[in-house]
Amino acid sequence: MTSVTSLAELDLKTVEEFLFHEARLLDEKKWQKWDGLFTTDGTYWMPASVDQPDPLNYVSLIYEDKLLRAVRIERFDNENAHSLQPIPRSVHLVSNVMIDAYDAVSGTCTVNSRFVVFEYRRDEQRIYGGAYIHDLIFDGTDFKIKQKRVNLVNCESALDNINVYL
Repeated sequence: MTSVTSLAELDLKTVEEFLFHEARLLDEKKWQKWDGLFTTDGTYWMPASVDQPDPLNYVSLIYEDKLLRAVRIERFDNENAHSLQPIPRSVHLVSNVMIDAYDAVSGTCTVNSRFVVFEYRRDEQRIYGGAYIHDLIFDGTDFKIKQKRVNLVNCESALDNINVYL
């Protein structure tokens, strides 16, 4: 993964590499390393409706802080979690990456992209699609995720259990 020495040097290729790296960690089931991409107060959020303004005053499909991500990751690694056996496999495709905003002074960057995720488990394949909004913070060495918002195209539909991080 390419490092940036300052946010002033930010370019689209560097941001894309970060998002591709994140997707690869998820596909390779390196959840601890993936979790390490988040700030200590970073959140993973999947709204339950289109244009949902926030995760605190509205019901969300998923809203996880560091503690809740740790609980889910521990479950992924637990052989006794029968609902996850066999462990699902996934492929994340990330495209149409665009930098919506950045501020070199504060070290913040908002990135919008599109995704398709294939999940395979027990002879069944599921396909999820939508848009990501990453709020990133540049810590002087690398990016950290302040918030990852996952906007599913079909967020208001009846959904089966989502057994992977999208």
